[in-house]
Amino acid sequence: MENWSKIKPKLNLVIDTLMFIVLMAVAGLGFLMKFVLLPGYKINEIYGTNTELYFRGLDRHQWGAIHLYLALTMVFLLIFHLIFHWNSIVSIYKRMIPGKTMRWIIALFVCILSTSLVIVPILVKPEVAEHQRNLHRNRIPDNLTLKSEANNSTAPFDEKDVVIKEDNEPLHHNQVDIDGTMTLHQVSARYNISVEELAGAINVPVSYANERLGRLRKRYGFEMEDLREFIINNIPNDDR
Repeated sequence: MENWSKIKPKLNLVIDTLMFIVLMAVAGLGFLMKFVLLPGYKINEIYGTNTELYFRGLDRHQWGAIHLYLALTMVFLLIFHLIFHWNSIVSIYKRMIPGKTMRWIIALFVCILSTSLVIVPILVKPEVAEHQRNLHRNRIPDNLTLKSEANNSTAPFDEKDVVIKEDNEPLHHNQVDIDGTMTLHQVSARYNISVEELAGAINVPVSYANERLGRLRKRYGFEMEDLREFIINNIPNDDR
């Protein structure tokens, strides 16, 4: 059996090779999510609504999870790399910074900074801001009503929230404004139909009511027109 001094260089080479491959994969997935599997607002600008982008059957968020796992693998390999090169690192570090106190200060600073970069993003609270579209602030015509997605209170004028009604005429498909970026909860709030009824109409479990319709359509194979038809036929009379 080969002794450790002969095995160590070979193991170092394997670890360094794996680190390089994983690093390239992390970079490649970053490019994939940045330039190919675009975020929702860019998809709407380029492809229109009701569109989801996939690569090998996985969407942007699923590739993002793989990106995270690869990054964790990279950290794991880097730890082994540091362990196998520890003596060389310490020797070079001592020659670069002769003062013992300064070495401890710098080492402590690097440790605190590195730990913070990993832990702080998990602990912070996100900033919440309403997405502002180009809103028309003119007076709303008498034959238009607005409905908030969250409740029945008056909402800022937004073309997506307009429901046209003329002498209690039934809604038409082009007046039922839903798209793949919405959830069943949002559709329920907009058109005052229960989530359970909406989920049953397209054969989707109620537990997925917070999933975007674009993903649900890919998974369960329903058509957005079916959901629009159900809304037209079941919207309460007071909301027509």
